[in-house]
Amino acid sequence: MYLLPANADSVVKHLDHSTWPLRYDEDVAALTETNFSDFMAKNKYVMVMFYAPWCYWSKKLAPEYAAAANMLKGEAALAMVDSVVDKGLARKNKIHGYPTMYLFVNGIRHNSYKLTRTRDAITTWVKRKMAVGVHNITTMDEAIYTLTVEAELVLGFLDSLEGPESEELAAVSKLHSDIEFYQTARADVAELFHINPNIKRPALILLQTVSKKFAIFNGQFTRLAIVEFVSKINHPPVITFTTETAGQIFQNPMKQLWLFAPKYGSENVISAFEEAAVAFREKLLFVHVEMHLEGVENHIAHEFGITGDFPRIIAYTKHDAEKPELNGEMTISSIKSFGEDFLEGKLLSQTVHISEPVLKLPSFGASSQLGFPHVY
Repeated sequence: MYLLPANADSVVKHLDHSTWPLRYDEDVAALTETNFSDFMAKNKYVMVMFYAPWCYWSKKLAPEYAAAANMLKGEAALAMVDSVVDKGLARKNKIHGYPTMYLFVNGIRHNSYKLTRTRDAITTWVKRKMAVGVHNITTMDEAIYTLTVEAELVLGFLDSLEGPESEELAAVSKLHSDIEFYQTARADVAELFHINPNIKRPALILLQTVSKKFAIFNGQFTRLAIVEFVSKINHPPVITFTTETAGQIFQNPMKQLWLFAPKYGSENVISAFEEAAVAFREKLLFVHVEMHLEGVENHIAHEFGITGDFPRIIAYTKHDAEKPELNGEMTISSIKSFGEDFLEGKLLSQTVHISEPVLKLPSFGASSQLGFPHVY
């Protein structure tokens, strides 16, 4: 990958962008800030290559990427973004080098592609990510490959790859599209994934391959118990608001506490907010909006009617115009008390009427150019 040079802007002024290999390729869509959201709304699976016309590695990838687009035609869409021209899209997707490839599902950025840059490898990877349900691992080669390509996964160690236990696992996989689910009946494969081969089956593990952290499931092997286990392990106590997590946050029916605070200068409040969040797992959703001088975070603060000094903590319930605010010192104790009162419905008398008469939050229709749905 080519990292961005410090003088990139001055360099590109002297380049002829018409020499870009995929400029006229019919199978690869050219996305800009103008058509990005509409294209995502029309295509469930979209792989996007963020490139620079002057980048050697981008040009080298181009023909393989075009061939993969042809091979995936009718199944998934492949697209490209000129990150030099559309800097806003590049910043929004945290592009720091070229080329960078991401798979978007229903407009939400999910996985980054970091494997071999060949047409076959790209096609196989995209199809694998599109597959709904549980993947079988029946050989050691498949097991090793899976550990290579997945950053995080769930593996069920079963007596059989068919039957009620497999069906329970498949049902859970449909509720957690953000993580891949696998199953095996081989003891040697289970051992490779940190499961004791002599353990009583069915067994289950959630494994993070990069950090090499894992958690063994000890509950009853039912979809509800497994869903709760995966949710607790896979989701942090506090979700940082981004264009990628917006859908997950706004679609969640739980009551929510929102912290609007810059990352630097508010460390004590952020730490207290994170520690308090642990006590409210599965009860309240804790969201941190990292305030910057510019960006979508300011847009969200505006929609909440928040202006002035930070940090601020707001209680939010979907479809409720009243947004109580925590007043006074923001400590672990005060945040916990605020959260408990919020759950018990005791905050109505403490409601601070924000400057906007009605809070404008995303509706899940067409997507906006900010990366999350239009406000109403």
